[in-house]
Amino acid sequence: MLGESALYRFIRLLFNADYPPNSLHRFMASVPAQLRARQARHQLIVTTNYDDAVERAFTEAGEEFDLVWYEAKPRDRFCGKFLHRAPGCEPVGIELPNEYDDLSLERRTVILKLHGAIDRTDPRRDSYVITEDDYIDYLTKGDISIWIPSTLREVMEDSHFLFLGYSMRDWNLRVILNRIWGQQQLDVKSWAVQKAHPDPKHNEVEQRLWSDRGDVDLLQLDLAEYLDKLHSEVLAQAALGSA
Repeated sequence: MLGESALYRFIRLLFNADYPPNSLHRFMASVPAQLRARQARHQLIVTTNYDDAVERAFTEAGEEFDLVWYEAKPRDRFCGKFLHRAPGCEPVGIELPNEYDDLSLERRTVILKLHGAIDRTDPRRDSYVITEDDYIDYLTKGDISIWIPSTLREVMEDSHFLFLGYSMRDWNLRVILNRIWGQQQLDVKSWAVQKAHPDPKHNEVEQRLWSDRGDVDLLQLDLAEYLDKLHSEVLAQAALGSA
C-alpha cells in the first residue's frame, strides 16, 4: 500500500544484516575444490532466495563465482531480464542472452537467482519478485527462460538436479518449473529432498506431484541429515580419488 520504494526499504532492513552462512551454504562452497581436482564442470546453483548467504560462503572459502539475478523493478531498463556480476566487476545487463558468452561453468561456479537479490553495496540494485503483482508480471512476461543466458539454459536442459528443501506445494517452485521447463518433464535423473509431513497423505501427494514432473526421486528426510550423509560421501570419494 505504501509503494515499491517503502517495500524495498523494509525488505532491505531484513536482509542487509549479518546472517552467517549455514552448513548447506558452506558445503556448496567446498565443492569447487573437489570439482577442480577432478577437472569437472562447476556447479550451477539455482535459487529463489534473495539473501546472499551462498555468496558469503563462497567468499569465506576464497572461491570465485559469477552472480546472475533477475531484475524485477518495473521502472528499470532491464526489467524482466537478468544481470551478471563477474568477480571484481560491476554488474552488466544481459541484453542478448543467446549471444552472451561471459559465463562458463568450466571456469567457476554460477549462482543464478531467479527471483532477484539484495545488493549490499548499492540499494538501487536490489530486486525482488515478492508481491502478487510481481508474480503476475513474472508469469505474464512470456517464457522467462529465454532471458537466461543460453550457456546456462543448455546446462539446465541436460543436467541432474538436486532440489533441496522445496515442496511441490510451494508456489515459488511451481513458478520456476513452469517458467523454465513448461509442461515438459525432467528427463534426466534428479532428486528432491524435503522433510516429511506428519500427515502421510501429504507425502503421497508430494510423491505424485514430483513423479509427474519426470524422473525425480523424492527423499523425505531432514535436510541436515541428508547433508551430513552427502558430505561424508563426497569426502569418501575425494579420498578415493587421491589414493
